[in-house]
Amino acid sequence: MKKVLLSEKIDDVGIKLLQDNEFTVTVSPSTDAETMKKEIRDAYAVIMRSSALTKDIIDAGKELKIISRNGTGINNVDVNAATANHVLVAKVNGANAYAVAEYVISTMLLLSRRLLTSDHLLHEKKNELKGLSLPGFSTEYGLNGHEIKGKTLAILGLGHIGQVLAKLAQAFGMNVIGYDPYLKTAPVPLLGSLTEIYKQADFISVNMPLTSETRDMISAKEMALMKPTTCIINSARGGIINEQDLATALNNDKLGGAAIDSFSPEPPQPDNPLFSSKHTLLTTHLAGTTLEANQALGIGAAQAIIDFSNGKMPQFPVNPEVFKKGNSL
Repeated sequence: MKKVLLSEKIDDVGIKLLQDNEFTVTVSPSTDAETMKKEIRDAYAVIMRSSALTKDIIDAGKELKIISRNGTGINNVDVNAATANHVLVAKVNGANAYAVAEYVISTMLLLSRRLLTSDHLLHEKKNELKGLSLPGFSTEYGLNGHEIKGKTLAILGLGHIGQVLAKLAQAFGMNVIGYDPYLKTAPVPLLGSLTEIYKQADFISVNMPLTSETRDMISAKEMALMKPTTCIINSARGGIINEQDLATALNNDKLGGAAIDSFSPEPPQPDNPLFSSKHTLLTTHLAGTTLEANQALGIGAAQAIIDFSNGKMPQFPVNPEVFKKGNSL
């Protein structure tokens, strides 16, 4: 039976799908390089989540034929090394689009309505509330916030997630604009200039992959173009936004708030400046990991391996030229 190595456990439905198709499934006891190199030696396939699959790990996979990414982003996989070793890389597109889009909507509401601040202050000052008017308390501490209706949301990256997010935001009565250099048409107005995007947006949602072009794409220079009330939501990858510059802008009231779900590096270091920045919501890379999304991702990642083993191109190949070399069997 062919071995499928999981760098981290995927949803049980994906594991069962592999086992029902006569694969043995092994979960690596750790994601560190030495453990992965040992575990991958006799693996036919590996399913990756967010940990790194570097060249030296891939080189150690002497029987390795396919790497299946339990998600969309592939910045944690050395695709060039995989291609050099004639190993196909596949990913899962769109399975968690609603989960991520809902995360963006949720965080916009939390930031705009100042709900977390209200919760924290209510707990902190619970012994001082007797005889107070709660609406007066809200006014005193600036907790009333704003509606998102009528505000402008700029979506950077209009793939599956961005397009679902656009529909949800429009249902809330938001004006939606987008930026995606790889699209000619989109369901929302596309602006060719990021400068204009930054000047107009009340909310900016980052939904782009981390590449050499997008690394540090939003830093102090770009933030200076934004409104002092603008909120930034990053549910994509750490490294796209300069974290130190973002913390500085937030602490100096140059931005209205931020919701950050991915960090650079990850997990974030204890001295990450965002831990102490104002109006900042930090989450644990959970935007796309609802129970429903995890099931869909697990099925998609498993199905890519099953298809490949049966001589069929997986639905979302990253380096399809490898498949043409006849390495599926």
